[in-house]
Amino acid sequence: MKAYVLKGPGVLTAEEREVPRPGPTEVLIRVTNVGICGSDIHLYKGTYNGPQNYPILFGHEWSGIVEKTGDKVTKVKPGDKVTGDCSRYCGHCDNCSEDRNLCRTIEKFGITIDGASAEYILRDERYLYRADPEADLALLALTEPIAVAKHLLEKILKLGGSYQGKRVLIYGGGAIGQAALLLLRLYYGCEQVDLSDLIEYRTGLARELGANIPPAEALKWELENDYPNMYNRTRYDVIIETTGVAPVFANGLNLLKPGGYLGCVGMIGTAEIPQKLIVTKSLTVTGSIGGTEEFEDVIVFIQKNRDAVRKLISHVFPAAETDQAFAMATEASKAMKISIAL
Repeated sequence: MKAYVLKGPGVLTAEEREVPRPGPTEVLIRVTNVGICGSDIHLYKGTYNGPQNYPILFGHEWSGIVEKTGDKVTKVKPGDKVTGDCSRYCGHCDNCSEDRNLCRTIEKFGITIDGASAEYILRDERYLYRADPEADLALLALTEPIAVAKHLLEKILKLGGSYQGKRVLIYGGGAIGQAALLLLRLYYGCEQVDLSDLIEYRTGLARELGANIPPAEALKWELENDYPNMYNRTRYDVIIETTGVAPVFANGLNLLKPGGYLGCVGMIGTAEIPQKLIVTKSLTVTGSIGGTEEFEDVIVFIQKNRDAVRKLISHVFPAAETDQAFAMATEASKAMKISIAL
């Protein structure tokens, strides 16, 4: 079989390997689609600032078809269409009892351990999710990024109640921001969603998916931080920060209403913020990582909203053109989600 190995920054090779054999609880999967996300791009460029390993099979967004199962597997069978977790968690530590994305011994497929960039992969059945037999496999590979957005939205939902009747701003129109937009509009019933991004291609897609695009001037904060301005001139109940840009994150605190929520998936090394606003406006700031625990709901969501979700895929490349796929993935002015077809 062909395996596409990222040996180091910018060094991607196609290798011939034997098709692996599943152990008792493992499943052999023929991979059909792998999505490229921001983490993959940073690994490819050598700019990823989290835990990582080379050489590695990249790809934590994927879909495939079950080929063979171990003798103790009960969850899936040959022929099933499946996708799987980005996180390899233990399932029994204290952190897993709260959120499996925070497992004490966590590993990340495609980042710290081998991902899905091969014609065949093995996964323990606990990390797999079965889709409808009619599922579009290219769309199924979008489950992970949409699940990441949903995991953050669920955390905010538990803190602040329904999104209906709330005004939400999404900062950043990349794949996670667009996924959050789709979920807010089509899953949570939120009618007032704004999205801000500097790239016209992204804002055009967001408008097509139901977002309002506020002018950049409307999000600039040039008012004095006195109580009348803080309490009466701000606009958003919830802000979703996906950019990982420090000034954008800081400005979110200005734009929130008193009692508002700022949810973050963008990662920033350091940021200077007006911390007093968290206190004076009684704000809640929360982060989220991973999408484990949301996959089953997201698979159903994708199946019900196929036409809308399909708009997230901007390009499909054959596996032999993976280098070209990475090059296109860096073109934010013309690309959203890149899918590699194996």
